[in-house]
Amino acid sequence: MTPSSHPPKDPLALIFAYRAIDLRDRFPQPLESFREALECLQSERSYMAAMSGEIIAYLRGGYSLTIPDEFFIRRSGELDATLVPPEENDAVCAKVQAWLRKTLTRRDVDTTKGVPAEERPYSLDQLLAQCNPQAPNPDELKAWQDMPDVGREILEAPTETDIWQAAERLFESREGAERWMTSPEIALRGRTPADVVVEDPQLVYDLILRLEYGVFRR
Repeated sequence: MTPSSHPPKDPLALIFAYRAIDLRDRFPQPLESFREALECLQSERSYMAAMSGEIIAYLRGGYSLTIPDEFFIRRSGELDATLVPPEENDAVCAKVQAWLRKTLTRRDVDTTKGVPAEERPYSLDQLLAQCNPQAPNPDELKAWQDMPDVGREILEAPTETDIWQAAERLFESREGAERWMTSPEIALRGRTPADVVVEDPQLVYDLILRLEYGVFRR
């Protein structure tokens, strides 16, 4: 980290804000604490947070750290995941604070390198702009936020045709869809979508939607 003439006594003072991210991106506002971000993901308003939940700490100067999700997501297999229950929040917050203090003081962790805007959900300027409660949302964002839980999703498990149509829509061609369906995918623990779709078509369909709306970056 770059030394300053007056470094903060507590490394946590370097953190400007936190942000919680779920599948529908329903929490765009900056939050003051990790606990608030965790409670957002645990709330009834969150959407599939156990599958897609992220919490990011924004540092002063526009830099950021992603909190490892193993602190707040419990995985019992390749596909099964749940958020920690609220009664464990005190212990989780203590562990995250200890991790942040250690990480922010390690010499081999470069927090001075800015994260390109296209690689983070929101730039610092965008977060600051959202602090104005009077600022109107773009029509596209308002339409997405107001969309009911059953919209582009399918009430029953998606069929193979549904999944291929969604993949072709995302990659704009049958060839692109075939290439993606047969390639290992990090979000599927290195398995190909074609393999996973046999046992869990909904998981593959949801992943396509996440890629389509930019919630998940490959």
